[in-house]
Amino acid sequence: MASSTQLSILAVLVLGAGTAASVFTLDAREVAVVTSFGAPVRTLTEPGLYVRAPWPVHEVVRFDARARVVEVPPAEVLTSDKKNLVVEAFAIWRVADPQKFLEAVGGAEAAEAQLSDLITARVADAVGKMEMNTVLSPDSSTGDLLPSSVRDQVASIAVARLGVAVLDVRLRHVGLPLQNEQSIYERMRAERLRIANQYRSEGEEQATGIRARADREAAEILAKAEREAALVEAGAARDVAQRYAEAYRADPTLYSYLGALDSYREVVGDDTVLVLDSRNGFFETLSEAPR
Repeated sequence: MASSTQLSILAVLVLGAGTAASVFTLDAREVAVVTSFGAPVRTLTEPGLYVRAPWPVHEVVRFDARARVVEVPPAEVLTSDKKNLVVEAFAIWRVADPQKFLEAVGGAEAAEAQLSDLITARVADAVGKMEMNTVLSPDSSTGDLLPSSVRDQVASIAVARLGVAVLDVRLRHVGLPLQNEQSIYERMRAERLRIANQYRSEGEEQATGIRARADREAAEILAKAEREAALVEAGAARDVAQRYAEAYRADPTLYSYLGALDSYREVVGDDTVLVLDSRNGFFETLSEAPR
């Protein structure tokens, strides 16, 4: 009787263990493939509770269904004008077909390696149709440099070959090869120097023109001022002559006497000593007052 009870308990335990081994859950962040001796028999993409045959008949291979980023190693590519550039791309991808993904690559590491090769080839083809100045232009955004056709081509090939969905492909960095940077910088420096010299030359030319116009305007103003001064002096001399004439007509003797005094004032200074003959006209003028 005890033996029967023990066998019943053992049977229940074995049945429970088998049931526990046959039931499994799938997380919302996962997809899975159920295999039978290594061959896929069922694909699971929805979260929930599932039943399978115990191992080793059935095995559940799980994959992360969340989107992930693959950073493509730097690659040297050639532009349409035969210039070398170094580009670094990245892509966002996730598992789309778990069975194909399992059969093609078996895991994320192998999938990203193949994706990197595929992206490098397509990016090189796209950049090869552009000129270096377009790629390196300050107006160009690195993230938007690639046409959407690159993403579409990569996505189409990736889902067919690898069972992954490529959500986006973009360039993270575009630069010059190390051996070319110095020569490029020298050419850029020479170009900036040429532009600076051109601006300087144009500025000096404009400054020369401004100085010439200023000198011409100053000469014109000075000449005008001199003409006006000459006219004023002529008018003043005319007024003086007219007043002298009026004074002479009013009293010729006084006019002559005052004129002689003016002449003597210019000739005779404070310390001048004169020895004159009494018959000299100069003596007569000094000794006689006009009547």
